[in-house]
Amino acid sequence: MRIGLYFGSFNPIHLGHIQLAKQALLQGKLDKIWLIVSPQNPFKENHQLASEHHRVAMAQLACAQEAAIEVNTIELELPRPSYTIHTLRTLLQQHPETRFYLIIGEDNLPSFPLWKDYTAILSVVELLVYPRSETPQDLPTNLTPFHDRIHRLKGELLPVSATEIRSSIAEGQSVSGKVNPAVLDYIEKHHLYL
Repeated sequence: MRIGLYFGSFNPIHLGHIQLAKQALLQGKLDKIWLIVSPQNPFKENHQLASEHHRVAMAQLACAQEAAIEVNTIELELPRPSYTIHTLRTLLQQHPETRFYLIIGEDNLPSFPLWKDYTAILSVVELLVYPRSETPQDLPTNLTPFHDRIHRLKGELLPVSATEIRSSIAEGQSVSGKVNPAVLDYIEKHHLYL
């Protein structure tokens, strides 16, 4: 089994997240995508971060019709702060027959060598990198030895961000067409991001 791991706060999950997951499924020839809902980063203060149970519920609603995309809450169950390498080692222990791929945005490449045990990450997973701009970024020098484990995805991404969605909701503007209707109902029902 080939599974893509797509980490994020999903605050809230939007149609761009799902479109990206579908692109990764196709281009990475994956069997499944697991949306890994991340806990609050203890070093970042974010008063607009919805509680974990709300973000999990919204993610589940967003992929309810997507057979190959599932929500995974492993990071919420592990000790904190959560580091990607710890999550990966736990997943590999639980699913030894699975081949995992880590899905990251191209904007994360320059800082990837700063991730905890980044070489260990690249020894256990391959990266699927999605574009953030028209012009592909060069690999940072410390990642060039791993170039065969880093694959770039192609395709148009929806120009939508969770930050923009939260701002629009707070200002009473419509976010229709940017989030799944079931997610929008959930946000309204629970008065999130106001």
